[in-house]
Amino acid sequence: MDTEREVLEFVIVPPYNDRRAIFEARERLSCFLQQKFPGYTFTIVAVAPVDDEDEFNVVPVMSFVDDTGRMRMCIYPKIMFMADIAAACRTFDKNLRGKFAVH
Repeated sequence: MDTEREVLEFVIVPPYNDRRAIFEARERLSCFLQQKFPGYTFTIVAVAPVDDEDEFNVVPVMSFVDDTGRMRMCIYPKIMFMADIAAACRTFDKNLRGKFAVH
């Protein structure tokens, strides 16, 4: 039984001024990120209490339920990995419909 594991799920909080457009494109953004970072899942939210409302914020989901039903903490992800996710979010074109786009 694993008692620790790496973070596999992230919550993405878009910049405040772009929140509506990005939230409308949330399924495309989630798929876009899953293609760039296989094995991870991404949930895009419209708004959340974060420090920087002008940038994409990447929030790791830090817990999981183990095989015995106990809540466990994940190993905190590397800051550079989360920065890579935020950088990928910035390349996503929220205005295109029906396909992935990179600037």
